[in-house]
Formats: sequence, structure tokens, C-alpha cells
Amino acid sequence: MPSSEGSMRDRILRVALELFTEQGYDGTSLREIAERLNVTKAALYYHFKSKEALLLSLMEELKESIDALVDWAREQEFSAEFQAEILERLADLFYGDASRIVRLLQENQPVIRSIAAEKQGIGGPKPGEWVFQILDLLTPADADLYQRTRIRTALMAIVFGSFASRRLDGTGPEVSPEEHKKVSLAVARELLDGQLGQ
Repeated sequence: MPSSEGSMRDRILRVALELFTEQGYDGTSLREIAERLNVTKAALYYHFKSKEALLLSLMEELKESIDALVDWAREQEFSAEFQAEILERLADLFYGDASRIVRLLQENQPVIRSIAAEKQGIGGPKPGEWVFQILDLLTPADADLYQRTRIRTALMAIVFGSFASRRLDGTGPEVSPEEHKKVSLAVARELLDGQLGQ
């Protein structure tokens, strides 16, 4: 039945994401994914022909969510309330369902860049182009350099805030996604309001 096929495909993606984030993309094999799912490799191949296909599907999930946010934003009138709302929606995405995909992409950048280079020009904007799309939507046409820098930094507070609790060597206390979101949004709002750096 189509629904059960969709459910199995979903299970495979969720387990692949777990293993990719636990062990790294390069450190995970299709055999390990099949074993975690308690299925044969043949059953796995029915849905995904390669590990790269799994990663591309996860990247596509994130892209579709961001595209939906960009489409919504393009229909709104520009205002301070709109700026705050788009950052709130982005935070909901980055600290919600998509947070593990974002972390996977962040921690496996060489692999992502290699795959993106191979697939460049296929289906939509280049990886990371959405950042510039959202920046354009967040920034008033008459913004000066100070305002543009403030808005850019506010966006980065959301995008990279989930990694702020760890030191560069990966150590440091774990902080809940809810706390990450709360702090990142607070910093982003202060930047938008012009309360920092003055």
C-alpha cells in the first residue's frame, strides 16, 4: 500500500539521520542503517539506491521547508512586525523538526560541498542561497550599512545559535533546543531593535 511505503521511507530517513548525526555521514554504512531498521539491504535499496540518495532526500526536506518560508515572506508587507515574525518562523524551523538536519549539514560540510558541486544546477537554488533570499526580504531598500550589518547578524544569531553552547572542540554543556531558541531569538530581536552595538 502507498501509505505503508511512505511510512517505511520516512522510517529509513529518520534512522539514517540518527546514524549520520551520531557517527557522521562518512562513518555510516547502508548496512548499519538496514540493521538499525531490522530490514534487509534489499529492502533499503528498494527506497534508496545509495547513501547519497538518503542525504539528498534529507537536504530536500530542509529546502522545501525553507522554500515555504520564503514563499510566505514574499506575500507579506514589510514592517518591523514582519521582520520579527520571519525570524520567529525561522527559529521554529531551525530549532524544531529540521534542527537535526541542520546539524548534520553543519558537521559534514566537506561531504555536502562535494555533493552540491556534483549536483549544481539541478533543481533550484544553490545550497545556502536561501540565506540571501531571506536577507533581501528582511532588509528595507533604504537600509544603510549599519542597518544591513545588524539585520545580517540577527539572521546569523538564529542560523548558528544552535551551536553556541559548545566550544569549537565540541565540548561544553548541552543546552536544550528550547533554551537555544529563546536566547537566539532574544539576541536577534535586540539586534533588529538596534539595542546592541550603539
